[in-house]
Amino acid sequence: MDWYCLVFNSGEINGAGSAQYLYEKICEGDFSLVGDIDIIDNLYNELMEKNFNITADKGPGFIVIGCSLEDADFIDNFVSELCKKHKLSYYEPQNMRYQF
Repeated sequence: MDWYCLVFNSGEINGAGSAQYLYEKICEGDFSLVGDIDIIDNLYNELMEKNFNITADKGPGFIVIGCSLEDADFIDNFVSELCKKHKLSYYEPQNMRYQF
C-alpha cells in the first residue's frame, strides 16, 4: 500500500496539524485521543461491502485505510464522502488534508 487516510472520531482535533499528530499517535499504537462510536462500525461495514482493493485497519474510534497510488484519487473521494455522510472526521496525510 502506498497511500493512506484516516477516518476518526475525536473532539480533540481542530485542524490538519493536530490531525497529523493524531495519525502519528495511532500509527504508534496510542488510541487515547479517539473515542469509540457506533458510526465508525457503520462506515467500516459500508466500506467493506464495496470489495475495494484496500487495507482497512479498524480500532476503537478510527479506521486507517490504505490503497495503491493508482487507486488513491478514487478511494480518497469515496471515503471523504462517506465521512460526510456518517459525520466523521477525515484526514489524508500525504497532502495534510483535514475534513470535519
